[in-house]
Amino acid sequence: MNDLTALATKLAALIAEDAVFALGGARVISQGGAPPAMVAILREVDDTVLERTLVFGLGDVTVSMVAAGRRLRGIVEVEGDAPGVDAVIDQVLTRDAPDVLKSAGKLLTTLADAATQITVRSTPVRPIGGSGDAGLSATGLAKEWGVDMDARPAPPMERFLAANTDAIRSMIYLEAGKVVETVGDDAPLQAIWDEQIADFRKRHKALKAATEGPMLVCLDGALDGAAGAALAMIDDEACVFSYDEAALPTIVGSWSAITA
Repeated sequence: MNDLTALATKLAALIAEDAVFALGGARVISQGGAPPAMVAILREVDDTVLERTLVFGLGDVTVSMVAAGRRLRGIVEVEGDAPGVDAVIDQVLTRDAPDVLKSAGKLLTTLADAATQITVRSTPVRPIGGSGDAGLSATGLAKEWGVDMDARPAPPMERFLAANTDAIRSMIYLEAGKVVETVGDDAPLQAIWDEQIADFRKRHKALKAATEGPMLVCLDGALDGAAGAALAMIDDEACVFSYDEAALPTIVGSWSAITA
């Protein structure tokens, strides 16, 4: 495929794409782990034919990388707390410098996996290396960094529970009404499920006919003490869990990001 054909193919894909934009005009490329973080980043590199600086928003950190010809040349700037950046800034990615290549992969993977949302902006190119420094292709980087480009994200409920492991004290996880996993002291939660949830669902359907889609409901006063309780439902999956009340904003935020 020549450069013009590649460019036409990429432009057609971008025109057809149902893009989502975040505040500031950045395009959301991964949210709640879908698609997997590093897959989303390398896809952007693979979509970049003309020479550009791709500015990725990875949570509280911004990483600017130069790409061209569907290849990544290197990282030119990192804003935010990102240990280990000195080893990769303004260093051209090449197999002749394995330590730099490994450090860049570790840095990006650490930042990307910690971010619930990843955004990208395409900006004018910034110089890095010499005219003969082409960098590495997205496919080559995937092999070097152990990224499965065909990976599929875990189911939403699984991602939600994994993202909030530290905040969840106990839980009952059910599929099609059958318990498949419990964590912690689940007896109070089992009582809530047995005595309250069926009636709640019945009343909810009566008040709001359109009950399709994910649902997260805080069950105020359901438990004694400082712990809160909530019900999460996605299709035939349900989870009743108790949580640290101070973590409620984080829980709600992750639910919104994963089920958006």
